[in-house]
Amino acid sequence: MKKIHLLLLGLTICLFSACHNDIWDAIDGLDSRVTKLEELCKEMNTNITSLQTIVDVLQSNDFITSIVEIKKDGKVVGYTITFGKHDPITIYHGQDGKDGQDGKDGENGKDGADGKDGQNGADGKDGITPVIGVSQDTDGVYYWTLNGEWLLDDNGNKLPVSGKDGQNGANGSNGQDGADGQDGQDGEDGKDGTDGQDGKDGITPQLKIEEGYWYISYDNGATWTQLGKATGEDGKDGVDGEDGKDGQNGADGKDGQDGDSMFQSVTQDENYVYFTLADGTVIKIAKGNGDSQPNGDDYIDFKDLAVKSRLIEQYDFNEDGEISYNEAKSVSGRLVLYHPGWTDPIDFYSFKEFKYFTNVTSCSIGANSLFEIEFPDGLDSIISCNAHITSLKLPTGCKYIGDKAFCIMKNNDVGNPEVGNICSIKNIVWNDSIEYIGTGAFGDNVYNFSSLPNSIKITEHGALTISSQTFTFPNYFQGKPNGIRASADTIYWNTNHFIGSYSNVPTTSWIYCGLGWVSLSHVETYNKKIKKVIFGSEVQTIPDYLCSCLDSLTEANIPDNVQTIGSRAYYNSRYLTTVTIGSGILEIKSEAFYYQYSPSLKVYCKATTPPIIGQNAFSPNVTIYVPKSSVEDYRAFWSAYASKIVGYDFE
Repeated sequence: MKKIHLLLLGLTICLFSACHNDIWDAIDGLDSRVTKLEELCKEMNTNITSLQTIVDVLQSNDFITSIVEIKKDGKVVGYTITFGKHDPITIYHGQDGKDGQDGKDGENGKDGADGKDGQNGADGKDGITPVIGVSQDTDGVYYWTLNGEWLLDDNGNKLPVSGKDGQNGANGSNGQDGADGQDGQDGEDGKDGTDGQDGKDGITPQLKIEEGYWYISYDNGATWTQLGKATGEDGKDGVDGEDGKDGQNGADGKDGQDGDSMFQSVTQDENYVYFTLADGTVIKIAKGNGDSQPNGDDYIDFKDLAVKSRLIEQYDFNEDGEISYNEAKSVSGRLVLYHPGWTDPIDFYSFKEFKYFTNVTSCSIGANSLFEIEFPDGLDSIISCNAHITSLKLPTGCKYIGDKAFCIMKNNDVGNPEVGNICSIKNIVWNDSIEYIGTGAFGDNVYNFSSLPNSIKITEHGALTISSQTFTFPNYFQGKPNGIRASADTIYWNTNHFIGSYSNVPTTSWIYCGLGWVSLSHVETYNKKIKKVIFGSEVQTIPDYLCSCLDSLTEANIPDNVQTIGSRAYYNSRYLTTVTIGSGILEIKSEAFYYQYSPSLKVYCKATTPPIIGQNAFSPNVTIYVPKSSVEDYRAFWSAYASKIVGYDFE
């Protein structure tokens, strides 16, 4: 009896041991499957972020500088890619898709009593792997796709890979004039146009696996949407046998299909790297080191298809429906990019590809919604660029900026566009070649520059308005007196090339005020702030009107190197009380320091020889201090002011 008990105990231990080993094998298999799926999910999220960067590189005309293979167990599984401007990325290619996990075995059929074998268990369903990709829509924008279909948000909108600026609101219509009659009332002002909607940011989808299912989020992980099961399902149990032997095991569930990567392959040749996505989409990125140029016969990939369409109408010389790099280079003279007849409803928003038109010498561009542009180096003249750009980098070699060149175009009447004074530019990066800035080129904007390139010679009326603590005029400045409307506390002036005159006043509604200007109605003043004007050692002539109407100026200091003070140089500077004139002065022209209602003015003139003096050179209530040894010469030569002249010891 004892032997039987020992035998039963031994069998029990053996059975338990076998069962225990099966359990641990199952757990180990499950852990392995979960680990592999988590690794796959991590790689896919890396690929999503990298794919977004690739689209940005494509649209910004960046290039690839290097590709480094990533190897695992001696096999290439991906690449690290470095760009000229963008941060490096890592991608995992899909040449060998990862196997889906096996479906679990069907459970044994229950014992039947003397009957037929149980039927095989049904196959487990395949595990899935979502395929994320991108595709360019008809608007030129790249959007995310999921399994070949547009990836949509909860409102059914496509999700952009990169952000795009919103369009501006339309201008309100003009108010109607009042009816004729006895002083008819003015029509009401048109209502303001509604603000443009903000541009949508680019979206980066995220994937995760939770409880065996794939989930996707396109709001940075705030919410998740279930896509499908990540592993093969268990095979169903075998059907009970009828009166017979034990039912056979259910057949294994089929293996899940190979995992689809979003990158089907990555190949390259001497000039390009080709990223082939799972749906067959090919994205081509140029290789280079910063100096390389694309093949001339290749087509330019325009970000804005409306711009492309308009350029094809004008510059598709071989009529193949594309613009190649060679065709862009063959365009010479003036490039024009306007809406045809101003009746086409399609607007332009991007023209960064302008940089490839390297033989264009001037441009006229009119597109209110244009928010980015890259000018080619060597462009001589920007006649107009009526666009909503906020930052301007002048191309190397550009010398000329036209009248109201960067004012936003208003299209109140079809076929009769009107240029306004509104300019969206906030920052300007100057070059060293700019020479001419036209009337009102930058609208009514005020910029905080402490100096400008010395290459600037001519600025027409109201070309640029400056407001800063100090401002230094270009050394060779010849511009109209109010071409640069400066409103700094201190002005540095070191040029002898100034050519402005009173005839430069544009209309009778403005008093010309040299470094500033002021309306007759005093609605707008640009010269209230200037408290000091400092002349450099190279200055020989103070131009006509230069410091007229400077209401914050109380002192004028003219250095010894100045020989001529122009007509009305300090005219109507109402609070000027003290003037010191250096020893090198030869001529003071008419009304140079004249203000009819000045309570008192003290002038200290150091020259031992009296300079030539014009009519009404000083205010009526003036005291003039001259070297003691020259008092009589001054009284004789400046007879109109003889009673005002006093000897002074300048030592």
